[in-house]
Amino acid sequence: MLDLINKHLNAPNEGQGCIVVKWIKQLDVKEQEAFEAVKKNNHDIKIAQLYKDLNEHGEKPLPFKLTAFRAHLRGYCTCR
Repeated sequence: MLDLINKHLNAPNEGQGCIVVKWIKQLDVKEQEAFEAVKKNNHDIKIAQLYKDLNEHGEKPLPFKLTAFRAHLRGYCTCR
């Protein structure tokens, strides 16, 4: 069992991120900066409404659900 635990402890995780990070990295620089601002001011923003607006008015539907979006922007995502 110790071998399995160490395997996961020592696994490289550079360049990995959640689906939201991967999506944000595909945006242009200004949009990435805007999402950083959202993350810093996340308690002043209704994340669910932002998600809904992005899904309704974006070029295509977001590739993730509200839970992943909220977790990432609130700072309790697995990629933190």
